[in-house]
Formats: sequence, structure tokens, C-alpha cells
Amino acid sequence: MGLFSFGKSSTLYFPGCLTYFKYKEYFDLYKKIFLKLGIDFRVLDRNLCSGIELLEAGYDTEVRRLARQNNDIFKEENIKEIITNSPECFKVFLKDYPEIMPDWSIEVKNIWKIILDRLKDKPRLIKFKAMEVIGFHDSCYLGRYCEIYDEPRKILEIIGYEVKEMENSREESMCCGSCGGLARTNPELADGIAKERILQAKRAGIKKLVVCSLDNYRLLKKNSKDVEILEFSEVLALALGIRKIEKDEEEIISEHEVNKIFEESDLSKSEEIIENG
Repeated sequence: MGLFSFGKSSTLYFPGCLTYFKYKEYFDLYKKIFLKLGIDFRVLDRNLCSGIELLEAGYDTEVRRLARQNNDIFKEENIKEIITNSPECFKVFLKDYPEIMPDWSIEVKNIWKIILDRLKDKPRLIKFKAMEVIGFHDSCYLGRYCEIYDEPRKILEIIGYEVKEMENSREESMCCGSCGGLARTNPELADGIAKERILQAKRAGIKKLVVCSLDNYRLLKKNSKDVEILEFSEVLALALGIRKIEKDEEEIISEHEVNKIFEESDLSKSEEIIENG
């Protein structure tokens, strides 16, 4: 079980395979962020895949079978809404599942808009403002596929960053090389594309680059020497006081401190309380 085991929410937090299996620290960080912001969610005990890897590889039949299985599980668990930090899973649930299953009825919510709205409504939750220039890389899945460009940038601005745009950004952003399984099928080409994106950041004078996708994060971080690559949860956690900087060293709050976050959040007073699996 997770940190809390109270009532069941009908909103599922779907972290995606990369968040859940390779980057557990970010899985935990996102849960703490949602909790701090009073975002209602639960995590299923079953480890599910959205099917993005199968979809990219062209296994249509397998994708359809997996989507049906997931939909059955969601119905069994009374899931009405899905939130995810993964642009890849967000795109699959939002765009592909409705095409695969005409009876798909689960609302896929824009978690970046939810976070932005919470920060606007309750600016007191912002404990630290960075006051520095930062770059933002548009995930292909979040931007090109789902047309979400503004919300991540507005979040960065509201927590104190000045977002500096690179040569290619927003609708004209270039891929970092991680899409379509390229990093697995042609790693040299993927690395070359990632290095070009890093060069664009350097040309713009950007020393820190924020990304939403852990696929993007993994590839860009691997190929960057001079530009610091940050996952979105890292800057959010810092702003919300979940991650603290003391003497230029980062320290993640311990598990017992999360109880204090829970007590300060709106969810501690609501009837639907988070159940983390």
C-alpha cells in the first residue's frame, strides 16, 4: 500500500510504465505534488500499460486487445477520470482509445491545466519562487498531438521562471529524438537529434531545460553536458516546498513529513480521500 488508504476515488492517476518502473522517485514525487495541491486521485494495485510501445511498433491487434483489457479493469474499479504525467499515455487515452473503442467513456483530464488552476486559485501554496531564466522543450505527444503548449509554460511563469524560447518551439518545435521508439531502433540517430536540440538551447543562452516527458528527459539528459535537464515534477516540488534547496544541495522530504502535507491539503477535509496503491 501507499502513504494513505482511506476512501476510493474515481479519478485514476496513471503514471505510465517509465514513471512506475524506471523512475520511481518521480512517481512518488508526483503523488506528493498532487496531494499538496489537493488533487483527488487513486493508484491501482495492478500495473497497467497504456499500449504506447505496441502502438508505435505497429502491433494494432495487440493494442486493441490491451485497450479492451484496460477498459474492463477501469470499469471494474469504477474509474471515471484519468490523470497522467506521461504525455505519451495522455495522447493514447485521449486520441487512440476513443478510435479503438466506441464505448470508451472515461474522461482524460489535462493535469497541467489542473495544476495551473490550483496554483492560480491558491498562490499561498507556492513556497519558493525561482526567479531565473529557463527553457521548456515541447513534447511531441503533448504539443504536436494534443496541442497543449500554454499550460506548462504558464505554470513555470507562475512559480517564478522566465521562459526563454528556443529557435524551434511550440507548434514548430523539433523532436528530441525519443518518439516512435527511435532511441531503441536507431540510438545513434536519436542521440544526434537530442544533441541538436541541446545545441538550440545553448544558442538561446539556456542553462536549464524543463521537460514534461520522462522519455524526453532520459534522452536529453544522456546527451547533455552543459545544459541541465529537469523533469517537470522537480521544479514543481521545489516551488511547493516538497523539495528544498539548502546550501546548494537538494533534499527530498522524508515520508513522515508527507503527513503534514496531507493535513495542509484540501483533501484532508473532503469525503473522497486518496488511496495510493
